[in-house]
Amino acid sequence: MQKQFLLRIEPVRKDFTLEGMTADERKTAGDHFVYLKSLHDEGKLVLAAQVFDPKGLWGVIIVNAADAVAATAILNGDPGIKAGMFRGEVMPTRVVFDMRN
Repeated sequence: MQKQFLLRIEPVRKDFTLEGMTADERKTAGDHFVYLKSLHDEGKLVLAAQVFDPKGLWGVIIVNAADAVAATAILNGDPGIKAGMFRGEVMPTRVVFDMRN
């Protein structure tokens, strides 16, 4: 049975901004986007969003996965995590209402 998990990711670099990304960060961000698109195409991605918190940018990714181990594998497969650009955590969650449907 599929469950849902929230992956909370945040840039490791304290002064990270979308406008101030280095060339390497821009490439990694592109790879991150391609990875999210592949998760969507596989039916694993429910939602991906950027949070513009005054304390610093972070991201929300909601995925379908069998369990926390599988959700953690999805997180750890992200090119941004692999490159050390982001750090993240996995939390069980459940979407109870989706206005798009």
